[in-house]
Amino acid sequence: MVDKHLETTALVDKEMDSLPYDTTTFIQQETQLNEGDDLSNGYVEIGKSNKGETDTGSENKDLHGTGTILTPDDVFSKTHDKAMTIITQGRYQWIVTTCVGLAYTGDLTELFAMAFIIDAAERDLCMDDVMKGWLGGCVFLGMVIGSFVFGDIADIIGRRPTILIGLGITIVFGVIAAFMPTYSWFVFCRIFIGIGTGGTLPAIIAYVSECSPKSFRGRQQAIVMFFWAIGGIYAALVGWLIIPNDGLAVVVTSTLVFRSWRVYLLICQLPLVTAFILIYFINESPRFVLNHGRPEEALRIYTSMYKMNNSGCCSNSMPYEMPDFEIPMNTGQPDLKPSKSAWSSVVNTLSQVWNAQISLFKTPHLRTSLSVCCLWILIGFGYYGLSIWFPAYLKKLELDQYMNQTKVVTNGSYANQEYTKELDNIKFVESIFQNVSFHDITLSHVIFDRCSLSHCLFNNITSSQTYFDDTTFEEVLFNNTDFYSYKFRGTTDTSNGSRFMNTRIGCLVNFPVKLRSNKAYLESLIGQLSVIPGFLLGFLIIDRVGRVPALVSCFGMSSAAVFFIWVANNEPTVVIMNFIFNALLVNVWIALDSVTSELYPTHLRSTALGFTTGLAKIAAVIAIVTFGKFIDLSKAIPILITAGVFGIGALVSKTTPESKDKLV
Repeated sequence: MVDKHLETTALVDKEMDSLPYDTTTFIQQETQLNEGDDLSNGYVEIGKSNKGETDTGSENKDLHGTGTILTPDDVFSKTHDKAMTIITQGRYQWIVTTCVGLAYTGDLTELFAMAFIIDAAERDLCMDDVMKGWLGGCVFLGMVIGSFVFGDIADIIGRRPTILIGLGITIVFGVIAAFMPTYSWFVFCRIFIGIGTGGTLPAIIAYVSECSPKSFRGRQQAIVMFFWAIGGIYAALVGWLIIPNDGLAVVVTSTLVFRSWRVYLLICQLPLVTAFILIYFINESPRFVLNHGRPEEALRIYTSMYKMNNSGCCSNSMPYEMPDFEIPMNTGQPDLKPSKSAWSSVVNTLSQVWNAQISLFKTPHLRTSLSVCCLWILIGFGYYGLSIWFPAYLKKLELDQYMNQTKVVTNGSYANQEYTKELDNIKFVESIFQNVSFHDITLSHVIFDRCSLSHCLFNNITSSQTYFDDTTFEEVLFNNTDFYSYKFRGTTDTSNGSRFMNTRIGCLVNFPVKLRSNKAYLESLIGQLSVIPGFLLGFLIIDRVGRVPALVSCFGMSSAAVFFIWVANNEPTVVIMNFIFNALLVNVWIALDSVTSELYPTHLRSTALGFTTGLAKIAAVIAIVTFGKFIDLSKAIPILITAGVFGIGALVSKTTPESKDKLV
């Protein structure tokens, strides 16, 4: 083991010797700068070493001796690569990836939670279908803001503090949202949850890339993606256990009833809180620290990584201290100094954010940015478009089946009867009700068409999609019901001695019939389980075949797989197709995360990730609106659009530079 380690050290030392710049060792001694040494050009030019040898100071060339001037980022990338080669993949990477992976789990749990609470919360928040759509859209709006802003901030203040800030915002507003009594305040909180979530994800991807050896970077991104599945599974299982349990309801105020869906939102904060505590105690990315003029801190982090990966796993002769290697006297970006006023600090930060985003579309990044941005827009549009279309199409299939099973009673006669059990999916046509009582029940899709009701009682009734069409009433009492005027259609007349008492006030929405309560959890769970085979495939191939081949093949296979939706005419088939589709697209996400984090220099890495993921969320909003209009139309439209989008993605991927062997 010792011989192998010495061979590795000798190899990286030989690589470092080829660098045309002077370095200084911080492990055993501290280099003293001589007066007059020039550090202004961004390279290390020490007049004399500690041994008194004069530096030739002439070869600021690239690693291949082509005469190209090295940038500080080239110097630091080579230094970082040497350090990670010595450190290797080990316990440290598994621990930090688990910590930030839990943050990923928490963020995704927050996003998936909306799909599960939206039906349970519709009465408390008085939401119609349009308002439900805006509730989902407002999160994406927040994610766009968070991605654009916090992506840049992570390149200014660091990956770790940005992740903590994003988690903090998500946790605070996630808890507050659980107590919001009105729709408007709930939407306000969800926007900030989106900001926190959108701001966290770019920093997580950059952090994982910078803490991993070059040969393992793609697999680390695949592991992070695995935590996506954990978030979806956690949200589905907890939702299935908590939300249907109406016994958890507690009356807090006259306007706030703390029902089970609010309890569920609080429980969804547990992964986020756990991640916040764990990330608070881990190190900053050493690559970021090295780039920001803090070589001693970078060396301390490298050493701690080496100790954790090598202590306790080798023979007693194996040194626990990291072998001496040299870190350049750093002329990287200095940390942002606090301004004299808060306003100046905000202006300076926004100026840096704007300049960084403009830099993405200047030489030498213009071609790369156009290609990568196009890929993120395509995956955002295609993935989220079908993610909306699949469950909506399932709901349509089930609703059509439900309507076809409606029980129709014609010319029925009912007298001196009492109904105390729920009535569901019944249509009474030209029927007569005399002295009939309906007590403490729910009427779900019950239609009274041209009926006659005399001396009847409706007491403590909750209804959905229930109507009285051209029906006559005589001496009918409605007590504590939600029978609002719009539920009496046509020539219905209630003036003949009928009375309305204690009609519920507040929400006038005619809520849809509940069809998919438990099935929604199962289908979501199956969809998230599809990430596991996708993760395994990505873990096996991403560092072997490269990022571009993975993008081309998975985009292409996804485009072909969409056509199998033609056979999806029933619920099980649609669920299976969704499973296959998600498994393929997971690899697109893994490859895109990897290639975007590797193609940009450190000072633009998180900025690029924030900008591109923000574009993906904008594309997602457009897709949600577009695909939502296709639910009642032919399946050909979403199939052709999605297949075309992913086909274009395969072609654009071929123009993207390969980044598997690129230094970060």
